[in-house]
Amino acid sequence: MSRIMRINLCRLLAVTTALAVAATAFAQNYETMGNLKAGDFAPAALLKGPFHTVDENVTVAGAQPDFMIRSPYGTWEARGQEMLVIRVSELAAFEQLDKVSKSNEFINSAGSAVAAPVKAVGEFVTSPVQTTGNLLSGIGLMASRVGRVAEQSVNRVGDTVAGNAPADKQILKPVPPPLGTMAPRSIIGDPLGYNDQRREWAQRLKVDPYTFNGALSDKLGQFASVTFAGSLPVNVALGAVIAPLYYAQEINAQATLEAYQTPPIDIGKRNEARLKAMGIEGLPVRTLFRNDYFTPTLQTALVLALESMGNIAGRGEVIVFAARAVSETEARYVNNSVMLLAQYSRTVAPLAKIRGAGNVIAGETADGKLIVAAPLDYVPWVAPVDEFARRADLKGSERWVLISGKATERARQELTALGWRVSDNLAAAK
Repeated sequence: MSRIMRINLCRLLAVTTALAVAATAFAQNYETMGNLKAGDFAPAALLKGPFHTVDENVTVAGAQPDFMIRSPYGTWEARGQEMLVIRVSELAAFEQLDKVSKSNEFINSAGSAVAAPVKAVGEFVTSPVQTTGNLLSGIGLMASRVGRVAEQSVNRVGDTVAGNAPADKQILKPVPPPLGTMAPRSIIGDPLGYNDQRREWAQRLKVDPYTFNGALSDKLGQFASVTFAGSLPVNVALGAVIAPLYYAQEINAQATLEAYQTPPIDIGKRNEARLKAMGIEGLPVRTLFRNDYFTPTLQTALVLALESMGNIAGRGEVIVFAARAVSETEARYVNNSVMLLAQYSRTVAPLAKIRGAGNVIAGETADGKLIVAAPLDYVPWVAPVDEFARRADLKGSERWVLISGKATERARQELTALGWRVSDNLAAAK
């Protein structure tokens, strides 16, 4: 090869390499997620109220906008608009409890509760007012429920020993827990009626008795203790409590009502029966019920959502998928995915099958359409969305992605170019 030919070949290789690098750079020219404003994702009424303000700037954590709520009662991060609605709705409860705590009736009852030990199964709890969460850790369970708790413990040991309960990776990208949230508290039973009092307070305040709001959970525990061990009645005068502004989901309302009215272990029995009627039982159900992120409220919402879909294949796969949740955010992601698919099945075309697929839940119609739920507030064109759009395991005669929030114009264009149809802003349509 002549010197001139070698030079020309080198130039050609250099140009080819440069074009390849440029093409790669172009392909990876994703949207940034900076300069995002709270007002882009939530109405003004949620961003400022009598008890709070929300920081103007938001970041994105785990594919959801992170709102910072500041209040005289504390500071919280809310991951996504749903959690912003819930946290803001809980603030009125703090105001009411603060008023009650300053009353002579509460102060006298709290003093009595601290002074009077409570006897349970031969043991004493000397300061119930200082005990929050699940008082006595289940001591004094009613006899009719002891057998069920023991049975669940035996099953847990058997499942572990048999090695048939493998640990799966979590559903979404790992992110730190939001500020102000607490780790889940194990709920076994209803010792001596303490949890009855806790649920009554929660119902009067219009909050979830199993909230992950650490400060509010502690307050509920404190007031339940004073009512339980002191003389403070739950029907003490409260001012008007603002009703929560949850998504217009009948399923969530029913799940919360059951959480108010029913002891947690009985909720488990009811949900177990509902799942059995769907043909789902055994290890997948036990594994889900041991996941404390699926509180009685969230567990019931999931079961009711699956029940609402009718007799379709794959609902047991969703129970297995749900058991992987390692945070409240992931538990709600599962529930909202199922609700989006149930809504599609009711209003657009009946689904014949539902399944967990990696980090998403997908439905399939009888004629082969693939419907993937994305219960997210914001979907820009970023690497994880690109990777999702190219997944080889997500095939169908048509491929739809259902987004509860909004997709950017760039994300919509890129998804369409890769064969996806996009339907967004679905939360507003509920």
